[in-house]
Amino acid sequence: MRVPRAGSWPRAATGAAGLVLVLAGCGSGPEGGDGPADTDASQSPTAPGSSSPTGEPESTPTVAPATGRVLKVKGMRVNAPEGWETTMRVAVGHGSFPPGQVGTTAGVVRFPNSGLFTIEEIADEEVADLGRGGKRLDDLEIDGTQVYHLVWTDEKGVEVERFATIAADQRVALVFTFANGESRAEKDEIIESMLATMQLG
Repeated sequence: MRVPRAGSWPRAATGAAGLVLVLAGCGSGPEGGDGPADTDASQSPTAPGSSSPTGEPESTPTVAPATGRVLKVKGMRVNAPEGWETTMRVAVGHGSFPPGQVGTTAGVVRFPNSGLFTIEEIADEEVADLGRGGKRLDDLEIDGTQVYHLVWTDEKGVEVERFATIAADQRVALVFTFANGESRAEKDEIIESMLATMQLG
């Protein structure tokens, strides 16, 4: 079954995260919907590891879980890195970004699934939409749920990584955009710290 190309979901999701940033500006006040309880990372699940070809999980990342403000949409919530600014939360997404930088972001986005498609059907369609230079890396298992990992270059100097699944009958994703020449180690630290706090459902 082919998933309808509703504006090319991977790029549309990235666009939605960007739209959240534009709509909300740089504020992170009460309108973000995150009260004091939402900043507690202590209830975060164990940091996930990617699956090996044998099905055994690889070693758990040693990066400490992120302790910043909570980003959430229906079906997914994660903590942003400590000190990152957050956007106003809207139904389709909630974003964050390092203070004083433009272009680098991390955010959660969602799109209703309505029981129509499986995780594999959506993942296969998204990989096809990415074209040359985009690929699917090893899946993760978080909260007992398969999470697939896509990477691509949106434009010169802008790299995108996306961790997506279906939760609460929503197509949900944690999307990272790196546009400030971050090293692989710097990207991995940000990504792993946020994945370690991901909660689904």
